[in-house]
Amino acid sequence: MAIKALIIDIDGTLIDKRTHRLPQSAVASVNHLKKSDIKIILATGRTHYSIDSSLLKAIKPDYVVSVNGAICQNSLGEIVSDKKIPKDIVVQFLDWANREKLEHAFHMDHKTVIYQGEQLLKKLVRLIGHDYSAIRTVDGKEHLDHPVYNMIVLSAPLEKVKSFVSARPSLRYDEFDPGSYDIFNKSVNKAVGCEAALKALNISWDEVMALGDNTNDIEMLRKAKAGYVVKGGHPDIYKLGLPVTDEPLKDGLAKALGKEGLIPLQKNLLLLDSDEVLTRMNGSRLKISSLISAAFAVAALNEWLVKGVSANFGLYLVLSLVMAVMAVLAYRKQKSA
Repeated sequence: MAIKALIIDIDGTLIDKRTHRLPQSAVASVNHLKKSDIKIILATGRTHYSIDSSLLKAIKPDYVVSVNGAICQNSLGEIVSDKKIPKDIVVQFLDWANREKLEHAFHMDHKTVIYQGEQLLKKLVRLIGHDYSAIRTVDGKEHLDHPVYNMIVLSAPLEKVKSFVSARPSLRYDEFDPGSYDIFNKSVNKAVGCEAALKALNISWDEVMALGDNTNDIEMLRKAKAGYVVKGGHPDIYKLGLPVTDEPLKDGLAKALGKEGLIPLQKNLLLLDSDEVLTRMNGSRLKISSLISAAFAVAALNEWLVKGVSANFGLYLVLSLVMAVMAVLAYRKQKSA
């Protein structure tokens, strides 16, 4: 069967984890797929309100699956399906996290609310890339007024997390960052959320291509007809034995789609916008200019040692300085890009 839908994880797959940058090659690739009426589904561990609006405008997904599959929304933002954590489980989690003195938070329907922990807030802001979707609790009672989709702990000993979860068969956990864990409904994963979208689109898993880089992507990668793992991901995801593609800023999405014959195989620079082309060109200029500057400097030193201050010594010195200036300019442009 032909591919009719592309499911893409966001952090580490669609965008760079460190810079949160969306490469233009990914935008160009998605636009090419849309011309063939291939549907786009974003599947993320993030909350829907933490996804950058500029990313949504650039990709224009048909569906967004968020909070590890707990919520599925269409392009209008309407909820197609959602799975909340029962209130009694939330209260038990609160008692446990406070007793163990663990930093903890909740992904709710309106915000990510930090109940305890400055370090957890900083980590979430770093991972999300902004601070407007994560807030500190006002009175520690937001969970009574808002549905909870995910419970989070920071720097929690794995054995303690396992103990809490194993005592509650309806829960599971997932490590989203070293020492940091999501705890949520066992019945929830990205594949479950994506199935709601696929059902609405009348598309089967045999018509799906999926890309991901973390353990919360495993279920959807297993179900997809074509699955790709992105370099730099969690070690456990490579155990799936799926083909591996490059990181986002190395055009991993475009390369994977090219291998599947969904976009033309072409030089990656043809997919990039002018800013990214300049960034790469400036990177090459920096290396070349630095090497040439160093070579002329060595030549000037050799000339001075052999013949003293000569015409050639002055020429080599000037050329070395000129190339050094060019290297500095290339570095500044690269840094500002």
